[in-house]
Amino acid sequence: MSQTPVIRTRVFEWSLIVILVVYFVLGGLFAVLIPPWQTPDEPAHYNYVRQLAQTGAYPVIAVGDYNQDLISNQIAPPNARPTVSLDGVQYEDHQPPLFYTLAVPVFLIFNGALIPLRLFSLFVGAFVIVFAFLAVRVIFPAHPFIAALATVFIAFLPQHLHMMAGFNNDSLSEALIALTVYLSVRLIIRIGGQEHRRTGGQEDRRNLPLLLRSISSAPLLLLSIVVGLAFLTKAQAYLALPVAVFALFVSGYRKETLSRVLLSIGVLIVIAGVIGAPWWIHGLQVYGGTDVLGLQRHNLVVAGQPTTAEWIAQYGWGGLLSRMGQFTFQSFWGQFGWMSIVIDRRFYILFLAITAISTVLFMAWWAHGLSAKRRLKGKTETSTGASIYSPWLVLTREQTLALDMLAVLALGALLGFIWYNLQFVQHQGRYLYSGLIPIGVGLSLGWHFIFSRKPLALRIQGWLWLVMLLAFIALDAHMLFRVILPAMRG
Repeated sequence: MSQTPVIRTRVFEWSLIVILVVYFVLGGLFAVLIPPWQTPDEPAHYNYVRQLAQTGAYPVIAVGDYNQDLISNQIAPPNARPTVSLDGVQYEDHQPPLFYTLAVPVFLIFNGALIPLRLFSLFVGAFVIVFAFLAVRVIFPAHPFIAALATVFIAFLPQHLHMMAGFNNDSLSEALIALTVYLSVRLIIRIGGQEHRRTGGQEDRRNLPLLLRSISSAPLLLLSIVVGLAFLTKAQAYLALPVAVFALFVSGYRKETLSRVLLSIGVLIVIAGVIGAPWWIHGLQVYGGTDVLGLQRHNLVVAGQPTTAEWIAQYGWGGLLSRMGQFTFQSFWGQFGWMSIVIDRRFYILFLAITAISTVLFMAWWAHGLSAKRRLKGKTETSTGASIYSPWLVLTREQTLALDMLAVLALGALLGFIWYNLQFVQHQGRYLYSGLIPIGVGLSLGWHFIFSRKPLALRIQGWLWLVMLLAFIALDAHMLFRVILPAMRG
């Protein structure tokens, strides 16, 4: 349904491989060279897997597991080399268990060494790249360079690379969200349905009862399992649920009755809930009340962490929002270590310019698409005979719904960030990384839009991903060797 691309698709058959190779090289350097414990919360994540490997039981967060003075004075300073045991830094003990369970073999094989655990996290983070790339390729199959540019941004955003190269459960959380996005996009674009009809499977299932027909749907079952695994990974990964529910609703609403659509959503919730239920029951047994995720206990344990109410009293709403905006923006792009390594102001000005220009370009793309849709309503071809269905003219209905689904994910990430900051001062841009795929797609669409107007510019379009890749290689290398390591070496 999309117009023939100017750049041949085979050029992009290797783009994902190139991105992954560079990711592992740069990420590996971050993982190996950055001193121990110099990514946020790393000692607490490490102690979780240490306790699990040594005792065979999942740890329980308790009063005394958080020491603000120890963190501020012994761990968080860029050139800190703790002189005391960090075994008591255990304030992540409430986290769901999946990531740490997968990391136990690495811990045991390498006798608890940190670098192999960091490389394990980096490996898991590679699946964020793979599924993000595949999801965008499904949305825009005739324009593979859109996926390539979006993926480069996701993979090499300096702060994101820094986090993927540290030992924490963010990598698995983001990977499961990315896989949910990919599976959901396939449902919306109906690739799964087309393949199923080609194999004759639809006819085989026609006479099954409605409930069995829903449960036996392979795409639905796989999506349900992935959402259930997200429940076992991290609270932020729960964003997989609204993404999957949205996809099921919009993909089935046109061809199914409302009852069938709701049944599919119910099946998703039940299967995912069965997977997540053992951990929720564990939370109720250990923490009591309604504290299924241990978050209430966590809030009690981290006493001493700055609260939003304290900052409002000290700085007022204006001061709070100003500090929140600046700190969040800086730490989204790059504020390393435990948010203590602030880079040269000129870089932040550059990042602000890129952010502003990318936002304007995306809005221009969006406005142009609305105008073209109104102007070409009812038509199937432009005056030149080309299909109107193109990212630069009119999106197909399925493409629009897929982008709407990404908007749901972005909104969920933003609301989660706001919710987290209602109680504690957590103005860290990394908490927005659950919505990194829609951010990358928006950036890619905007920048490609300005090169979509003339034939020569269309040829340039196909190589923007490589230009950005080279720029990010230089940027990330500069951040590691000229900013992070000198600051950490003191």
